[in-house]
Parts: sequence; C-alpha cells; structure tokens
Amino acid sequence: MCTGIFNLLWFIVYGWWNGLILLLLSVLFAVTIVGIPIAKALFQLAKLIAFPFGKTIVRETELKGSENVSEVRRIGGIIANIIWFPIGFALAVYFLFSGITLFISIIGIPEGIVCCRIAKFVIMPIGAKVISTN
Repeated sequence: MCTGIFNLLWFIVYGWWNGLILLLLSVLFAVTIVGIPIAKALFQLAKLIAFPFGKTIVRETELKGSENVSEVRRIGGIIANIIWFPIGFALAVYFLFSGITLFISIIGIPEGIVCCRIAKFVIMPIGAKVISTN
C-alpha cells in the first residue's frame, strides 16, 4: 500500500516526464536496427522511472548466472553500452544532480535515493532487468 502511494506521488511530480523522455529515446533507438537492444533497455528504465518504488534493477548475469548468458549476448551488450555511453553519462549526471538536490529536504530523501539508484544504471542499461521486489 505504501509503495503505491509513493509511486503515485513520484509519477505526478517527477516520473511522468522523465519516463516520457526515456520512452521517446527508446522509440528513436528502435527506429534503427542497431539500436533495438538499447531501445529495449530504455523501455525497461522508462517503466522504472515512471513507478520506481517496489522495483529494483538486476543485471542479467546476476539474475541468470554468468554461465547461462551467452558470450555473443554479453559482447553485444558491451558494444551497445559503449554506443550508449555518451548519452547515458549525460543522463546519469542529470539524475545524480536531481538526486542531490532532492536530498535537501527531508521529504525528498526517498526520491533522491531513487534518482541516485537510477543514475547508477542509466550509464550502462543493456543487460539490466527491472524486477518487482514485492
């Protein structure tokens, strides 16, 4: 119940437009064949940014085990993350700055934690899966 209220407040104040930005970036990358893995990862992150409470990000190698993820998929993910890195770095700086400014007030601390958590994974989103913690 508490995560639902936090998600609603987050979506109204912060999540809808940040999720929309990543959703639009996802559509732009999906237009190209090469950008489809990036588009899938950005769609996962857009869902997380829209409603972050009660969810976490886990790397695919942590979820399945590194021996169960094919070498081609790992190498492809590394290449896609290198292509994404300049945009991801700018987004990470944005989310980190947003998180730090949210820490100024006591009410903003949970949102600041979420922003810092998102900044950690927006740099290299390929191979990250959003899962529910409930």
